[in-house]
Amino acid sequence: MRGKFWGVGMVLLAALGLAGCSQSRVENLLIACPTLSLPSDVADLSRHRPGTPPDLSTLVLDARIQALDGACRGARRGQGVAVSLAARFQVERGPAGTERGAELPWFIAIVEDGTETILNRQTFVQRVTFAPNTTVTTVTSPRVELVFPLRAERRIQDHRIMVGFLLTPEELALNRTRGPR
Repeated sequence: MRGKFWGVGMVLLAALGLAGCSQSRVENLLIACPTLSLPSDVADLSRHRPGTPPDLSTLVLDARIQALDGACRGARRGQGVAVSLAARFQVERGPAGTERGAELPWFIAIVEDGTETILNRQTFVQRVTFAPNTTVTTVTSPRVELVFPLRAERRIQDHRIMVGFLLTPEELALNRTRGPR
């Protein structure tokens, strides 16, 4: 008798669990996402004092994009796919850094796979503040929402989301010379 009630109880518990999954939640599990891309030549930012050669004594700050946190869901009224994205930065104040704060310019670009054409790009500035007596901090950007309209000729899988720092030509050359870290 006890086994019969236990079996019925488990069926009811499973039904309640599935009832918590609304149709939209189940549909969101089946949505394809574009690929996230963090190219190594724009994943690091080393800022030196202006007008000085790039060496350790002139380093103002050294930053890297540590992680990307993204999620996809259906856009409102089934009009496409909404992508929510946040970037986590690790920043180290260099020997020439005298300020307790810094601004990190970064971007999100939507790239067409195959042709590498940039379809859209948004730029952001992440403000960083170092606590007293610290030289390293980690900060996460606010979430950015991107909406991809769906069309038969262009699928979500045909896109890539590229994230990186906005670099000067000198900073980009330095990254390419030293290679990925």
